[in-house]
Amino acid sequence: MSVAWLSAALILIAMASTACLAEDRDRISPSVEQQGVQISPIPFDKLNLKGRPRALVALGSYLVNGVGDCVGCHSFPRFLRPGGTVPGTNGNFTGNVTSQGSNPNFGNPFLDPPEQGVDKQLAANHNVKHFLAGGRCFGFFMSRNLTPDDSGKPRGLTEAEFIQVMRTGKDISCSKVSGPPVYGTIPDPVCTTPEAPGAGHTFNPEVLQSMPWPTFHSMIDTDLKAIYAYLSSLPQTTACNTVQNGCSGWFGDAAAVGAVGQNRYVSANTDDCPNNRAPGADFGAAPPQ
Repeated sequence: MSVAWLSAALILIAMASTACLAEDRDRISPSVEQQGVQISPIPFDKLNLKGRPRALVALGSYLVNGVGDCVGCHSFPRFLRPGGTVPGTNGNFTGNVTSQGSNPNFGNPFLDPPEQGVDKQLAANHNVKHFLAGGRCFGFFMSRNLTPDDSGKPRGLTEAEFIQVMRTGKDISCSKVSGPPVYGTIPDPVCTTPEAPGAGHTFNPEVLQSMPWPTFHSMIDTDLKAIYAYLSSLPQTTACNTVQNGCSGWFGDAAAVGAVGQNRYVSANTDDCPNNRAPGADFGAAPPQ
């Protein structure tokens, strides 16, 4: 075999390998670490990885954005409409005229095309401005902001405190003697929302109620430390639906907004923070059928 022929063969193999890599880049990865990097709505080059093993942060992303579905409760709204969408499309009142989100080429997978494939990454437009900032209501309870507070730690928690929350359900961030976590110099008001009716009788107010900590309780230390590492690496974000906006039927501006369980939100009503009512509609009216 001549040197020239061997060189040409190696070049062809390299070209084929590069093409395969490009073709497979959007496929479901067999590696947990690779998948964690791939599915993070905040790109890894935008994360604060200083002093944090990349592999551990990647595992944390896999658990937060994939296995644990932390984003399902703590990112609100989780997805945005495709860029350029005018309110009213598909009979839905929300739009995205200014093309907000992680990838405005796509949209809300529960509402918008394309049809999702079984061997491709999720085609969706994540709401990165409010990523993991909380604000979703579960009846009376509002999900917490999980991003780093002004101290640089998620909800102001140390790693040991975070693991304690995940194993015991104790809302340590809101019960510290030093006070609640501070976001943008403002103490988190979610810690001072009024207690739900039935506290001490129908539920134990000493533990988090909508947080599935009994499930996370059984995770190994490495997984919980990985989640903490990923949360610690994130940029600080703010909630779309705030404590002042409230939870429908319970407190805040939404106290008189429809019946409990309707999930009617009074928010800024911008492309990245839309409310869910028809323009000009009475928020107290029944939701659209």
